[in-house]
Amino acid sequence: MPRCAGPLLLALALLVSCRGGDGRGRVAVRRDAAPAPWGEMAKESAAVDYRFAPPWWQTAIGLPDDWQKTLVSKEGELLYDYPGAFSGFGTRVAVVTTGAEGATSQSMPDARVPVVETVFGDKAGAEVSRSLSLAVVPGEDQNLPFYKRGRMPVSAEKPPRGDLLLVKKSAARSAFRLTVESKSPLDLVDRTILLGGRRFVSFSAAWDGLIPGQNKLTVLFPARLDELAVYAASGHEAGDVGLDWAKAQPGRAARYWSGRDFPYGAIVLPDPALQSLLDASIRNIYQAREVKDGLPIFQVGPTCYRGLWVVDGAFILEAMAFLGRGAEARTGIRHLLSRQKPDGSFEILDKYWKENGIVLYILYRHALLTGDKPWLKEQWPTVKRVVEVIRRLRRESGRDPAAPEAGLMPPGFPDGGVGGVAAEYTNVYWNLAGLRAAVEAARWLGAPERTEWEAELKDFRAAFDAAAKRDARPAGEGKVVLPILMRPPSDIDPVRGQWAFCHAVFPGKLFAPDDALVRGNMNLLDGREKEGLVLGTGWMADGLWNYFASFWAHAHLWLGNGDKAAAILYAYANHASPLRAWREEQPPRGEKTEAPFVGDMPHNWASAEFIRLVRNVLVLERGDEIHLLEGLPRSWLAPGAKTELRGVATDFGPVSLTLEVSQDGASARLAFSPPVHPGLKRVVVHVGAWAAEAKAAPRPNGGSYELDLPLCRK
Repeated sequence: MPRCAGPLLLALALLVSCRGGDGRGRVAVRRDAAPAPWGEMAKESAAVDYRFAPPWWQTAIGLPDDWQKTLVSKEGELLYDYPGAFSGFGTRVAVVTTGAEGATSQSMPDARVPVVETVFGDKAGAEVSRSLSLAVVPGEDQNLPFYKRGRMPVSAEKPPRGDLLLVKKSAARSAFRLTVESKSPLDLVDRTILLGGRRFVSFSAAWDGLIPGQNKLTVLFPARLDELAVYAASGHEAGDVGLDWAKAQPGRAARYWSGRDFPYGAIVLPDPALQSLLDASIRNIYQAREVKDGLPIFQVGPTCYRGLWVVDGAFILEAMAFLGRGAEARTGIRHLLSRQKPDGSFEILDKYWKENGIVLYILYRHALLTGDKPWLKEQWPTVKRVVEVIRRLRRESGRDPAAPEAGLMPPGFPDGGVGGVAAEYTNVYWNLAGLRAAVEAARWLGAPERTEWEAELKDFRAAFDAAAKRDARPAGEGKVVLPILMRPPSDIDPVRGQWAFCHAVFPGKLFAPDDALVRGNMNLLDGREKEGLVLGTGWMADGLWNYFASFWAHAHLWLGNGDKAAAILYAYANHASPLRAWREEQPPRGEKTEAPFVGDMPHNWASAEFIRLVRNVLVLERGDEIHLLEGLPRSWLAPGAKTELRGVATDFGPVSLTLEVSQDGASARLAFSPPVHPGLKRVVVHVGAWAAEAKAAPRPNGGSYELDLPLCRK
C-alpha cells in the first residue's frame, strides 16, 4: 500500500501567527489534493527531452547588447542580413565536408555559453566532421584579424566584432568546402571572400579550387587539411585568420560568458534540463537586447521581432524585475514611455488600443516589484493621460450606439491569430485590465482620481458584461464560449485569439473562477490540447503557438489548477529546440518538415514566459497574500532534490525559500523568508497530492519559517 494513503489532513488551512506587528502576516498551510501516488505516465511526461522540438531551428551566438545579431542554423551555418533568400537571411556562411549528408546532431554543452557544436555524418551516420560556431568575445587579448590596409571602423554604435567557424575532420578522405551565399556581390582575393567589395570572410588555409555560382562562391580545400578556421567580420574588414588564434577562442568564450553578471542564481531548480532552459532564457534575453539612445533596451528577437513590441516587452520587463533586475527593466520602461504620442496614447501598432492598458499595467506592476512608490508618483502624469485616452476611446466607440463595440473600444487589431481591424475583445480585455491596474495604483498612492476611475471601470465592466452576454455561445453545463470577434465569420475557429482571454484571467484578474465564461473558454482551450499545448490558437490554424502555453498555464494556476500548470510547464519545455530556444509557432511533430514557420527564433517573449511560469508556480501574489508552491512539479521532489528562490521580487518585497528533500525521499523541509510589508496579510504554503499527512505546522525561526513535509511515495 502506498505510504501516502493516510487520512486527508489540513482540509482547512492551518493558521499560525507570526510575531505581532512585524509586517510578515500569518502563515497558513493549505492542502489542494488528497495524498496520492505518482503514476508512471505522469513521471514520463515530467522529463525534458525536446521530444517536440521544431523541425528546423536557429540559435543566437551574438554578444550581450550586440548590434550584430548573429544566428547559427540547425546545419551549423552563420546567418546574417535578415531578411533574405538563404534560410531566410541575406547572407549565409557554411562549411561542409565531402561525404557528409548533413548535420546529424547539434548541441550547446553549456546553456550559459553560446558555443554551438554541429556534427556532420555520412549516409551510414558515421561522423565525418564537426564544427564549433561562436562569436569572438571582447577583451584585451581579442586580437581581431583586421585587414591592415582596410579602413578602421568609426561608428561607436557598431564596434568591430567577428564570428568564427572552427571545423575539424573525422574522416581521412573527406575535404572541406566553404560556401558563402549573399544577395550582395561576392569575390575571392587570396584567403578572403569579399562581400560588396568589403573583406567579409577570411580562412586559415590555402585553397585549391573555386566554384562560382549565382549569388554564391564555393571554395575548395585539399583533402590533407584536417582543421579549418573561418572568420566572418562585422564592423571592419577581415584580415588573415590563424588557426592557433582560432583554437583559443572557445576557451576565451567560455571564460567570458561564465563571468557575465546575469541573474542566473535567483531561481535554482532540481531538474538540470529545466535549469538549463531557464539559464538559456536569461542569456537569450540579454543577447537580443540592444543599446538605443544610450539605453539598453530589451527586445523580443533578433530578426522579424527586433524592436519594441509593447505587449511582448512588458512581460520581458516583468520577468527581469522578478529576477532582481528592476533597474535594468526600468531603462526599458523609459524607452517605452518615450514612444507616447502627443495625444497621450500608445499606438505603436496601428489600432492596437491594448497598448494603453499594457502601459498602465506595467507601470503599476513595476512599481510594486521594485517597492518604489515615489517612482510611480513621478509617472502619475503619464498614468492620468493614458486613463484619459481609454476614456476617449470608449466615447469614440459609442458614436454609433447600435455598433457592437459601443461603450467598449473602437474596432481594432486583435493579433494572435486574428488579423484585420474589427469589433473584438482583445483590446477590451487589456484596457479593462489596465484601468483596473490604474485604480489599484490610485488606491496605493491615495490619489484623488481613484473615485472617478472606479466609476469609469464599473461602467466599462458593465458594458463588457452586456456585450459578452450578447455574443457568447452556449457551451453546455452552464458554460459559455466568447469568441474574440464580436461578429465572427463562420470560418474563424473560436479558439483563435484567445491569448487575450487568458491574460484577462491572469494577470488581468478580471473574472471570478466560477464565471460561466471562464469555465467555457477554459473548457474550449483544454479540449484542443495536443502535445500538451493548445492547437490552433495563433496564426497557424494547424500549429502550436509555443508560449501560449504560459498564458494557458497561468490561467490554470490562477484558477487553482496548479498540477495542470506544472504539466504545461514541462510540455512547454519539450517544444524548445535542443539548443534551448523557442520559435513562436510550429507544427505538431511530424506533420510538416519544411522550414521556417511562424515568427522569430529565439523568441524572447517565450523566454520571458518560461521565466515567469517557473517563478509563479513557486511564488504567486493573490491580493494581500503570497502563495508558495502552488504549482510545484512533483518531479522536483526526488530524493536529495533542492529548489531555491534567492531574493525573487514580489509585490511585497523579495522572497527567499529553500525546499530540500531528504536523501531517502521520505520528507522535505521548506524554509522561507517572507518580506516585511504592511500590506502582506498572509503567506499560504500549498501542499498537493505529493504531501503525505502533515505532522508539523510552520515554525518561526527568527525572521524566517520552517516546515517539515512528509512526502507521499510508494
